[in-house]
Amino acid sequence: MELSQGESFPRNLEKISKTKNIPQNAKKIRAVALVSGGLDSAIAVKLIIDQGIDVYAMTFHSPFCTCSSGGCSAAIFAEKLEIPIKHVSKDDDYLRLVKNPKFTYGKNINPCIDCRIHILERAKEYMNEIGAQFIITGEVLGQRPKSQMIRALKTIENEAGLAGRILRPLSAKLLDPTIMENEGIIDRSLLLDIQGRRRNIQVELGRNFNLIEQYCAGGGCRLTDKNFASRLKDYFNFTENPKMADMKFLRIGRHFRYQNLKFIVGKNENENFKLKTWVTNQDVLIEAKDISSPITLVFNPKKQEDLILPAQITLRYSDTEENSNYMEVFSNNLDFKNFLLEKNPNIEEIIKEYRI
Repeated sequence: MELSQGESFPRNLEKISKTKNIPQNAKKIRAVALVSGGLDSAIAVKLIIDQGIDVYAMTFHSPFCTCSSGGCSAAIFAEKLEIPIKHVSKDDDYLRLVKNPKFTYGKNINPCIDCRIHILERAKEYMNEIGAQFIITGEVLGQRPKSQMIRALKTIENEAGLAGRILRPLSAKLLDPTIMENEGIIDRSLLLDIQGRRRNIQVELGRNFNLIEQYCAGGGCRLTDKNFASRLKDYFNFTENPKMADMKFLRIGRHFRYQNLKFIVGKNENENFKLKTWVTNQDVLIEAKDISSPITLVFNPKKQEDLILPAQITLRYSDTEENSNYMEVFSNNLDFKNFLLEKNPNIEEIIKEYRI
């Protein structure tokens, strides 16, 4: 198996995989582990469990997660490793952090350093609640350019009030010893020196620990996605008090903004159903009559004329006939009349101008 420069399998890999080294005083020690459902955090937990530490997992949920496994496998790992797990949802406070980060964004609208500080502050609260002594993460030095470089790791620790209390087992030998290592609670010789983005060692350890079948390899963050970031920036620009409950809208459909009017055009039957389910009394659903048409959700229109542009764009994505110049459009809201609409010959330019 080919490795990148500076990357090597630990010589004691077999020992790490199969041997427990439990100090006499370790059985009374508790730790909180941040578990994402990825392989890195699961291996980190296993390495520390095998040193006799009582580990309590903690996992965070948000609409920004792109994991395809439905729950990021964190609960599966916790069950397999036989440890309790606490599920936490990121709330409106987190969204305000995303809107105004202290340490700026990454490439798009991802406040990675602020995000890690927020998560660790919550983990610190749980750590104090259960009487734990430190926090475990699956972070790998250099794996993420924004938040997993030496300087960023130190900044995050200090800002979260956890200097010396965060153990990163996968890269520990490349980092300064933690309080737990200095006090002999953790055997540093059984920790690793992984760095970079390649995952050869993690995959090998995952096989040895019988964890490889469960982990989520397709996880990520929507805040790093250019299209999602554009939608979220638009939402922030027009929303004084952002709500996590609104984030579900940003994940589906084609989004448009015409002046202060926002509307979403569904892309498929599943999205159409969601838009129908999510509509409120202040909103309007429109679609073309008697033809296959997407559902368009118009947020809080004030007058009948507000529906014209959304209706024209709805017709653009409908199965209209070439020789038909007019289509009937109807809405779910009795305050607005159904109407006949002529196709707009400039619709493609309009879409380019107003699509978010």
